[in-house]
Amino acid sequence: MKKIKTIALYICLVCSFSMQARPAYAQTAGRAPEPAQLLRQMRQALDALGTAEFGFAFSAKDVSGRELGQESGTFVAQGERFRLSGSVITVYCDGVTKWVYDMSNQEITIFPHDTSSTDPAENPFAVLGKADPADYTFKGAVRKVNTADGTPAWKISMASKDRNAAYTLIEFTVSRQTMLPVAVSYESRNGDVYELTVASARSVGRLADTEFAPPADLLEDPDVYVTDMR
Repeated sequence: MKKIKTIALYICLVCSFSMQARPAYAQTAGRAPEPAQLLRQMRQALDALGTAEFGFAFSAKDVSGRELGQESGTFVAQGERFRLSGSVITVYCDGVTKWVYDMSNQEITIFPHDTSSTDPAENPFAVLGKADPADYTFKGAVRKVNTADGTPAWKISMASKDRNAAYTLIEFTVSRQTMLPVAVSYESRNGDVYELTVASARSVGRLADTEFAPPADLLEDPDVYVTDMR
């Protein structure tokens, strides 16, 4: 169960993905940008987004290639607030607290949400919205690639300089047209690999804060066990 809940938090890295064209950041041809430049342009494109809702597909494998789990669903993000709705897990975050609702076991686990952390397991928005190029070692140059559906993209590989970071390698695949991420891959210190892609996306209007916290009747349901890890 701990593995499932951890995977659910990793899925949240897709917080601000969008498939809408953003000509201001377009780079469909020409020389590949420098790694730090690509990361900066990706962040600028993400900052330009408002509240977004999108579908995602996610998979996790161990070092031997054995599948640890897969999930799909929808994700809504608004600043530090987000809500993930999957087939077995729903995650709410109001910017201060995270609630992970395991529907099959009727259990809610509550975690603090540290907005200052750049560890993606702690703060799902960290790498996408707050990554400082000075904090990473880039593995080779930015590469031209095409996604499975033929979308022209840039690919960047980087590792945190922090030896205590949860991941040894992070890879972004960024649309050359929009400069927005279309895929993210993480390799953990024990060799597990988490891969995330965007299935669909749309912009939505600003939502009420109540959209990012579990409803009171769920928290008060006597059949739902609540574990508070704050």
